[in-house]
Amino acid sequence: MIIEDDSRASYTLESTINQHPNFTVVAASESCADALLQYGAFKPTLIFVDITLPDGNGIDVIRQLREQNADCDFIMTTAERETATVEKAVQLGVSDYLVKPIRMSRVNQALDDYKQYKQKLARAATVDQGDIDQIFRKTPAKQLRQTPKGIDATTLASLQAILHADKPHDFSADDIGKRMNVSRITARRYLEFLESEGMIRLVLNYKTGGRPRRLYQMVE
Repeated sequence: MIIEDDSRASYTLESTINQHPNFTVVAASESCADALLQYGAFKPTLIFVDITLPDGNGIDVIRQLREQNADCDFIMTTAERETATVEKAVQLGVSDYLVKPIRMSRVNQALDDYKQYKQKLARAATVDQGDIDQIFRKTPAKQLRQTPKGIDATTLASLQAILHADKPHDFSADDIGKRMNVSRITARRYLEFLESEGMIRLVLNYKTGGRPRRLYQMVE
């Protein structure tokens, strides 16, 4: 559910949430009083709450629902940046705090974080300290694999180390293949990946009397 008195902000937020594959907006309110009624009717599991509302304060809405033992979580969406306000929100156990103007990518991040949090709790009746630390963001979650299919992270790191250490000029896939003890085709695949990442650039050498030779240079 969304509690937001700015109709444009509410529409944009609703559109973004509805585009997420795991979330759907079931209700939208523009006031504290209506929000309490809507919660009773729809029982949403997650509520995006603005702080400044025409008939009160979003913090008070959270407090009232907490007192009613409402089974839901909250994400603040507000222009309020005062530390006292943030502290109140934290004390009430909000899952996230999004400062306006809100980037839609940040909304998606908040939704993804919330989904992972709920999934982690649903997997087992108990959790260990490591799981708890991740839930409370005391330790970073294990990084997802960033390299595309066919590019091994360890091999890529070795190639990057060689390039940074040797700082070669006008090198070829053959040169790299011999240096790393891999085939020219494999070396070329890794070099093409680094080129796509902007770390090296391709230079064609036409002084071969025939087909141009593919050479690479480090990008300063």
